[in-house]
Amino acid sequence: MEDENRNYLGQHFLIDYNIISKIIQSCNVKENDVVLEFGTGYGYLTKRIAEIVKMVYTYEIDTDLYYKAKSFLVQNGNVVIFNEDFFEQEEHDFDFFLSNIPYSRSKETMKWLSLHQFREAIVMVQREFSDKLTAFSGKPDYSVVSVFSQYCFDIEPLFDVAKESFNPPPKIDSRVIRLRRKKNTINRQIITGLDFLFSNRNKNAASFLDSKKYQNKKISQLDVDTLIGIAKDMIKKRI
Repeated sequence: MEDENRNYLGQHFLIDYNIISKIIQSCNVKENDVVLEFGTGYGYLTKRIAEIVKMVYTYEIDTDLYYKAKSFLVQNGNVVIFNEDFFEQEEHDFDFFLSNIPYSRSKETMKWLSLHQFREAIVMVQREFSDKLTAFSGKPDYSVVSVFSQYCFDIEPLFDVAKESFNPPPKIDSRVIRLRRKKNTINRQIITGLDFLFSNRNKNAASFLDSKKYQNKKISQLDVDTLIGIAKDMIKKRI
């Protein structure tokens, strides 16, 4: 039953030490950095990152895994592990974000990251979700998460991870990506506005927005900066 619950949550735990080492080598962290980790799992990645930074705050919602990871990390005095829902946490200031993002919460995590300020992140997501993050206007995968993620981050795909590297193995491969925070800022209202726009993604933007400026363009054909600008205008006009 525990494995069924973890599958439902999209939890697939990285157990391949070669991939763990490769991820750590990709982390541009400094010795005084504070790292925030979503999804402790067994604590393997947590222990490795804790060896090279000042502090790690890490969250594991599964109680059984929490106690196993806490025991595994007992010698790491700079690790604070919480048995709580990451999205209900008391927020911490942090420099670097690290996560094997639960598949079921990928969009929610990207939204949360877009609303916060930090330097950089290394995250692992479904390969298809990575494609969605980097999709350009007019492409089938172009969506709300493409827009607010590209507006807030420079997104760099690093390497793919085979399903055999996890326990339990997912049905599809994963990808590790780097997110470098841009100076651009957004808020929940802008994201809500983008959601509204993409609920009309195939409508003619000119008629929908009552502007000839977007003649013969669908919402899904408008670029990131244009859509962010429209969402901001919608807030001002309280559409």
